[in-house]
Amino acid sequence: MNFSSQFLNFLVILKESVKLLIKNGKIMALVTALSLFSFSVFSLLFDLPPSSLTQDMLARESLIPILSSNSSEFSNYLSRIKNKFPLLAPTLYIVLVFSYSLVTFLSTIATVIVSAESHKGNVNFSAKELCSSTMKSCIGSFVTGFYTTILVIGYVFLVLTINAPLRMSSNMSTLGWAVLFTFFAYVFYLYLSSIWILSLVVSVVDRDCSGIRALGKSAEIIKGQELSGFLLNVVMNLASWGVYLGSMNIKSGTHWISNEKIKGLISVGFTCLVWVLNFVVYTVLYFRGKEGIGQEIELNLSNVEYAKLGNDDPLVGVA
Repeated sequence: MNFSSQFLNFLVILKESVKLLIKNGKIMALVTALSLFSFSVFSLLFDLPPSSLTQDMLARESLIPILSSNSSEFSNYLSRIKNKFPLLAPTLYIVLVFSYSLVTFLSTIATVIVSAESHKGNVNFSAKELCSSTMKSCIGSFVTGFYTTILVIGYVFLVLTINAPLRMSSNMSTLGWAVLFTFFAYVFYLYLSSIWILSLVVSVVDRDCSGIRALGKSAEIIKGQELSGFLLNVVMNLASWGVYLGSMNIKSGTHWISNEKIKGLISVGFTCLVWVLNFVVYTVLYFRGKEGIGQEIELNLSNVEYAKLGNDDPLVGVA
């Protein structure tokens, strides 16, 4: 695909994603409501700053929170707990990571399943079928999620390792190169993570494909749609960052919302909605890629048949 075709494909994916939200509206609303409720309870239960949760939701291809655990707000929170209850802090951290991971994991699977069934035209998909399909997809999705998490952590570690010496320099030119390197590393991350996120969709829709196979299949499916996947990732990240910056802004207390917990719930709610939409979008990208592969195979087969017919034609005019 050329640039104009891929950009048009990007717009079509967004349009189809909005339509999918309407199909199976009740079950999709149920999944979204349960996700909103779970993340809201999680936020209130652990009394964590909304900005930390919002940051974590930006790493959508990772199964574990790799950002908020390093934030100063989160560290201060654990430090206060540790001073009051020395034995509770490690347990609290384990419970926090496990509960957050479980909620995001199950919500991801459920969102992809409902989106896939809606795309197939199954508008009578029930909650019972959703629960059954979610349980069946857990193992493969977990294996794929484990690999993508390792890839995310590895990429972040590699970028930090390369960038650290540049950032420690006092030379302005070197610091400028460090900023430039960080920018291009993030852009490349957006490109790579589109494949990683798609692999999670692959492992849910195609239960026989997980781990390395899912990553390979996602790379095959996205072939010819690289720009579309990249643009989708850019849009979803801009939306997530918009919510994140908004959550930081409303903390000032100068706005119409004065209660910090209400502010946090609003921020987490909007982030969760963007996060759900993200996996709807990637499910549509998956099916469009599959359709493209199917059309390519049919075209190749028709060319082969045409060549055979040409070879089987009798020679005319030969004495």
